[in-house]
Amino acid sequence: MAVTITAKDVHDIDIAGLTIAIFVTFTRLGIRIRNRKLGWDDFWAAFSIIGAILLMTGVLIILDPKPSMTQLTLVAGYYITSEGFYTIVWTSRLSILCTIIRISPPGSLRRILYGVGVLFGIMWTFLAMQEIVICEREPGWKEAIPTQCHLGKSVAISQLTTDIIADLCLLIAPLRMFWNSMLPTGHRVRLNIVFSTCALTTVVSLVHAYWIFANLGLNEIFTGIFETTISMIVASLNVIVGLLYHACANMKESSTMPSERTAGATGIELHSRGVATGPIAVDITTTTYTDAEIGVFKVPEAHQGGYEGNEVYDKKQEVMEFRGY
Repeated sequence: MAVTITAKDVHDIDIAGLTIAIFVTFTRLGIRIRNRKLGWDDFWAAFSIIGAILLMTGVLIILDPKPSMTQLTLVAGYYITSEGFYTIVWTSRLSILCTIIRISPPGSLRRILYGVGVLFGIMWTFLAMQEIVICEREPGWKEAIPTQCHLGKSVAISQLTTDIIADLCLLIAPLRMFWNSMLPTGHRVRLNIVFSTCALTTVVSLVHAYWIFANLGLNEIFTGIFETTISMIVASLNVIVGLLYHACANMKESSTMPSERTAGATGIELHSRGVATGPIAVDITTTTYTDAEIGVFKVPEAHQGGYEGNEVYDKKQEVMEFRGY
């Protein structure tokens, strides 16, 4: 038996859900501005707010059209809704991806992640254009109230496929990076849980795709708004959880006797598993990646001949800092 969604339900989640998502995103941006650590992940998070405003406005036009509104206004309201939906979903994913890139060491993984970012942009463009083409091919929906295009199975399949691909990329990349590091088990578990929450959007997108298949308009809009709300919150979750973790750590540290504190309590120096490189210095109070620094090391006597008598050589050290986690 299908769940019946009313126009009031859609109106309520449109206002309440997106308002909460916008508030969470502004909170995330405030934290980053205060810490002076703005990056591309914050840019995409801020971009999602624009999508949320578009989606909220478009839904209100569709649900409660005024007598003075022309057909062109109602059609524009629908397209604003659909493009606002795609904007939120994909900018949120790009924000998470940029966060992963930000904390990843230079190398093949980072280059792969850049390629994933390009793939996200292609999928975003494809879905947005596909919906416009399908809706313009059968313009009869423009006369209906509420004004909503019947997207059909092709759009549902495309959305579901791209959602699964994108969320798998966001799930696998941090898992591989964190579990291959020598972070303490507690930190690795916490970071993986935070990034694994992107799988929530996949679950919601399954429901959304089902309602597109079933052609139940209000149900489709309701789950679409719910998916975008989850996407925006998940994109900012890592920063907010990091702030809470840091606050709890400070409270715990303040309750510790001064004699029990050690000089190395603010950071952890760790080695990457199975990699013959320099140590990875992890500062759990940060979220940005600091590029490699040059260190000077003495050459063992057994190898001095191989360096033409030089007593020192430069070695590049990878330094990774996690801020706000």
